[in-house]
Amino acid sequence: MKRLRYGTAAWQRYLRSLPRADRPRPEVAKAVARIVREVERQGDAALVRWTERLDGVTLRPRQIRMDRAEVRRLAARADRPLRRALAAMAARIAAFHERQLAPGFRLSLGPGSSVEEVVTPLASAGLYVPGGAGAYPSSVLMNAIPALAAGVGELWIATPPRALEANPAVAAAVVEVGLEARVIRVGGAQAVAALACGTRSVPAVDKIVGPGNAYVAEAKRQVRGRVDIDRDAGPSEVVILADETADAGWVAADLLAQAEHGSGEETVVLVTTSPALADEVARLVALGVNSVANRTSARRALDRHGAIVIAAGLKDAIKAANALAAEHAEVMVRRPEAVAARVVAGAVFVGPWAPVAVGDYGVGPNHVLPTGGAARYASPLSVRDFQRRHSRVRLSRAGLAGITEDVVRVAQAEGFRGHAQSVLTRFEG
Repeated sequence: MKRLRYGTAAWQRYLRSLPRADRPRPEVAKAVARIVREVERQGDAALVRWTERLDGVTLRPRQIRMDRAEVRRLAARADRPLRRALAAMAARIAAFHERQLAPGFRLSLGPGSSVEEVVTPLASAGLYVPGGAGAYPSSVLMNAIPALAAGVGELWIATPPRALEANPAVAAAVVEVGLEARVIRVGGAQAVAALACGTRSVPAVDKIVGPGNAYVAEAKRQVRGRVDIDRDAGPSEVVILADETADAGWVAADLLAQAEHGSGEETVVLVTTSPALADEVARLVALGVNSVANRTSARRALDRHGAIVIAAGLKDAIKAANALAAEHAEVMVRRPEAVAARVVAGAVFVGPWAPVAVGDYGVGPNHVLPTGGAARYASPLSVRDFQRRHSRVRLSRAGLAGITEDVVRVAQAEGFRGHAQSVLTRFEG
């Protein structure tokens, strides 16, 4: 891990080097554009062809949708204690997200007149679930439960053809949220294209969410506008803000937990006011890196984007953390509540007993969080992402008369005589 002092030129260079949302590689964009175009024009035939080419699996069109009984059979292969843990996790996630439901509001403008904000669920959504090492049952719950809580009528899951066979825990999560009859056995950019455009077997949806590789991310970018998508997701990030009261072993363990995600691009940072803590954490991270999952990529992440930042005082430490605006921030200092209130991150974990790992595994809030510094302006995935809001205006004659002068005056100032006349005509003759 790099050793830096906050505010120096080296610190500024480090900030500029971190992963940020950017244009994809040209070859990825070109390949995805071809896939999207062919799925749009050829539908199921393109899905079958690209699935055979990219996944090595030959499907008949009638196999694109998985049978409910098949999904349930695969889910039953997951250990029973794991299925119970998923059920408990789902209950906590649901309890949190159900509190996000908003009823809208109405303001009276006098007799017979009102304006209101109406909140309704999206009619449909698609959830992409990756295969291989990137298939996580927790992500199924985190993406599906807010949509279900919002009241989305048609929610579909798209996943590579062997994903549920290889990951019974993911199948168990699908069953836990009641979507075993809504699984599309197609992955990659072609799945995103199918959900956006619709085919004979795959219905077009209003929004697509969920993690994926560079091709999935680029496909989501290319279909944005035809459908809504969630935000671009980058490598995982953690910033731990700690002073001399923090336990070095706990800090090191939490840094290593983020480094093990597997991309080799994770951002793993300790910001501290204590040089002694910095020394001990660096020693423990170096000792512990071989014990985590994906240790080769974890070492690469620590070398590329790992840093220990020394700040002169708590005020500068908070500034350093906020400049990073990370996906996750942990606060391990004296009076952590007061400090946490000043920290900018996708999710803030307050005090030594709240490691980021509990956020990943269902304490309640969503673990789909803004990355790449986007926490400065973006929010976690929520029920609100699966709702649409529209305005509704009711006016009586008296209500319109009460605002006519203002409307006409501003319309004329903007040069829109027709706008003014559309109001005035109602009072003529």
